[in-house]
Amino acid sequence: MTKIARCQLADIVPGLPAAAGLDLRDFQKGETDSLFLCALGFEPRCLTLPCRLDEAEYRAGRAVYFKYATNADDNAANLPELERHLHRLSGKVEAIEADAPEFPSRLRGLLELVMSESSAQPPCVTFDISVAANRLLLRCVKVLLEFDICVRVIYAEAAVYHPTKDEYGQDPAKWQADDLLGLERGVSDVGTSIDHPGLSLDPLPDALILFPSFKAERSRAVVSFVDPSLLADPGKKVVWLLGVPHLEEDQWRLEAMRNINGIAEWAPQHEVSTFDYRDTLRVLEHCHAEMWERYKVTISPLGSKMQALGTALFCYMCPDVRIIFCTPKEYNATQYSEGCKEVWRLEFGALRELRSKLDMAGTLRLEE
Repeated sequence: MTKIARCQLADIVPGLPAAAGLDLRDFQKGETDSLFLCALGFEPRCLTLPCRLDEAEYRAGRAVYFKYATNADDNAANLPELERHLHRLSGKVEAIEADAPEFPSRLRGLLELVMSESSAQPPCVTFDISVAANRLLLRCVKVLLEFDICVRVIYAEAAVYHPTKDEYGQDPAKWQADDLLGLERGVSDVGTSIDHPGLSLDPLPDALILFPSFKAERSRAVVSFVDPSLLADPGKKVVWLLGVPHLEEDQWRLEAMRNINGIAEWAPQHEVSTFDYRDTLRVLEHCHAEMWERYKVTISPLGSKMQALGTALFCYMCPDVRIIFCTPKEYNATQYSEGCKEVWRLEFGALRELRSKLDMAGTLRLEE
């Protein structure tokens, strides 16, 4: 008997690419993409993949690096070497200010230019997200999804993330203090993403889905921005998504995150992989399904890069969701991460096909 069935995200996720190890042989000698994107940061691994691609003789028609307003002097220390590699990758290199209001229009203009001058159809874009801040990731993915291009995401994973288990164990209370630097200090800006303002028009109360960081000050700033009353009485309106590291030796960070942010046992919370963006998609769909009829839903992605990537794809599926960013005044450039452990790739391929897959979620179909 034929019946009507709703296509679930669970039906779609297995068809989305998983992270796989990046082998330089994936980049054939003389291979040319239309565009290479990366970010200039203070972490040395911002140089890892541009250097390795240079050695592999990978080339791109254009190379663009994104510059941040935060830690400008620290970031500048890596600029000469980054530019040296990028100028070997491409004869056309330029910088774009990542935190400027006109960033989306600059990126759209760049992609329109690439579309017009590329002989490959669709043009191929490689995006190195190794030091891409979450706010940058969401802004980029939003614009990239508007174009019929092929996209490969590559990522250099740090060998050491601070705090280490020993650093945290020596004085756990220190990491809960707002006056110490830790990984970052202060809050310079909390605000709604201009790219993801949320399209919910119903006069509903606010609710927040929050990926916390190792700085409770940022979490509190986001909660207060959504609704100051939620600081004292969050009820079921603040849902915490706690990152589960993909390596066994880092599992202690899950409980540390709970303690640093003062997350009570009774608080609504879900554990989400820090590495598999598809897990973020699944959990966000579950939370959104429970909340959207009763609340205006806001997400604040202060967690990992892969969680931010999953959030960006979810926002494409659910434009009613609002995104809030919280930018620190400064990052601790001397103690953030060290080295490079592994390098990874996500082969998204043609974004036309990716959009089609994501658009299927929630649609009806006939089944025998």
